Amino acid sequence: MNEHVVLFVDDEPNILRAIQRLLRGEPWRVLTASDPNEALDIMRRTPAQVVVTDQRMPAMSGVDFLSKVREQHGDVIRMMLTGYTEMTIAVDAINKGEIYRLITKPWNDDELRATLRQAFDHHDLKSEIKRLNTVSREQNFKLQDMNRNLEGKVRERTKQLAQKNQELSTAYIQTIRALAEAIDAKDHYTRGHSERVAVYASRIARHMNMRKELIERVYFAGLLHDVGKIGIPDAIITKPARLNNEEYEEIKKHPEIGARILEPVEFLKHIVPCVRHHHEWFDGSDSGYPLRLAADQIPQPSRIILVADTMEAMTSDRPYRNALPLEAVVRELHKYSGSQFDPKVVEACLALLEDEGETFIARNQLFDIHAFLKG
Repeated sequence: MNEHVVLFVDDEPNILRAIQRLLRGEPWRVLTASDPNEALDIMRRTPAQVVVTDQRMPAMSGVDFLSKVREQHGDVIRMMLTGYTEMTIAVDAINKGEIYRLITKPWNDDELRATLRQAFDHHDLKSEIKRLNTVSREQNFKLQDMNRNLEGKVRERTKQLAQKNQELSTAYIQTIRALAEAIDAKDHYTRGHSERVAVYASRIARHMNMRKELIERVYFAGLLHDVGKIGIPDAIITKPARLNNEEYEEIKKHPEIGARILEPVEFLKHIVPCVRHHHEWFDGSDSGYPLRLAADQIPQPSRIILVADTMEAMTSDRPYRNALPLEAVVRELHKYSGSQFDPKVVEACLALLEDEGETFIARNQLFDIHAFLKG
């Protein structure tokens, strides 16, 4: 087994010293660089399996550095450790640098060590699969007995790789949740809003017997339905009163902004239409936006998210009013079924409310997406 080497890149010497102290007892060689160009020189001289970089550095941003690492050292596992959680940084890190994990400062010591172990395991497993496949091809006709053994090993390694890919999926989900929480945090009245909308919407989708991949899409679209609000002025987002006409026109831009943010991210492309159209009205009236689509022109996840979003907003406190009772939610769903809302979605939501009552809108719910995908 080759020596495990991790390279940390940060322009703050105190951060690098703290990391070296933290990892002193680990069986890894820890290299540091205070400048991205210095780091690239180190990587040309010393092979590293894992590189962890800060984002904001004078010579080069972390995203641009990871992009260069991806071009020059494609097998290196790339991670970002940063105190900056702006949406554009996270999206660029995922898209340009194809990062394995996004970690925020201040980090948790145990989680950072565990993440590095997973990263080394992921690198070793990919290298082993590559090596075994190469040997298998070369020996295909000469050593049939050995080949059978190797195929068994490849199957076992492939199974392990699938497990590691599940861990990577977990990292993506954690990143999505972190981005949603960053948006909700702009206004303490909306804290947790996106997660609750995603949970309500996924529960409705399951009640409608939608396919598993569509329920997953509904959940992720629910988490990111308000991602475009990152581009809306804070004064509008946090206004302690109802919006005037001019402010309302500004807030109506957030579905399109959100869609543009998500479009460059390959693994999120399928939820872009769901985010773009989650404020369309079922009857296609002028009250819907941005394109006034109607009925089946509107993606089904968008129609579900609209009902979940409305229900969550009505049952939450706002600066200008207290949370409304469940009876008011039921009246609203009945009133606007067929105009604002898809009647089939309303029917499923009302059935859940009738069965579960206040329990359905409990504010501390989380949807265990991993358990659902495995089931």
